[in-house]
Amino acid sequence: MSEDPPLEAVVSLLDDEYARAILEATRTEPMSANELTDRCDAALSTVCRRLEALEDANLVRERTRPRPDGHHDTIYVATLEEVRFRLDEDGFSFDLHRRDEDAADRLQRLWGDL
Repeated sequence: MSEDPPLEAVVSLLDDEYARAILEATRTEPMSANELTDRCDAALSTVCRRLEALEDANLVRERTRPRPDGHHDTIYVATLEEVRFRLDEDGFSFDLHRRDEDAADRLQRLWGDL
């Protein structure tokens, strides 16, 4: 698993209404950027910028969804399950808990790699 992002990046993303809406929408259902524009009531450019930031922070994962016409869509799945913040003598720190990749996720990732 990759390194956790900086605290400031996590706080900034969680403070952003569109990033939160994307995380909430993709928590239960993988969605494309176009689907997220409707769900989040946001411009495609806004959704794409937030998806890039969420991917950089490893809070969403990109997948490929095949279509019946032989093409495919890029879809996104939230990986964030829980975040815990602490304040101690060293300042603020946090723990990110991510969802484990299940068999369907692994199969979809392998399919996307083909």
